[in-house]
Amino acid sequence: MLKKWLKFFKQNNIKIKLDVIKEAIIDYRSDGKELMRKLAEKYGLDIENEKDYEKLITKNNEEIPRNGELSKRWNYAFHGCECGFYNKKNKQQVEVVLSNQPEFGHIDSWFLLSYMETTEKYKKEIEGINWQQLEPLIEKLYKTGEIESIDE
Repeated sequence: MLKKWLKFFKQNNIKIKLDVIKEAIIDYRSDGKELMRKLAEKYGLDIENEKDYEKLITKNNEEIPRNGELSKRWNYAFHGCECGFYNKKNKQQVEVVLSNQPEFGHIDSWFLLSYMETTEKYKKEIEGINWQQLEPLIEKLYKTGEIESIDE
């Protein structure tokens, strides 16, 4: 299996640890699912229930504001086919693609980069990297089966 990833994947003279990207994807998915679960619970809904989920994300549901405060630490905002979460204390950002409930695991390289740049654990690892450089790494992790692909 490609020498177990050679430890680093080098692209455009930037070294990126694939194990770090893999870990970030796992954390990103977990955080997104947890935040969506908490948002649903705030409005007495369950993301596992399809009807409840539709109530949560439907734009014309006047009972659920399209943006607001999830908790003392987190704000949320529905936009397009995503819901963005913003941590007011540490400035962390988590974007959730709404089309693959209840896992919310579709990985968009732009959103993953934003997550990594705003997550203390990953900030230094991702310095100087742009979303276009991240995209082939994500695809490589999908192709080897190290990360499960969850379609939009």
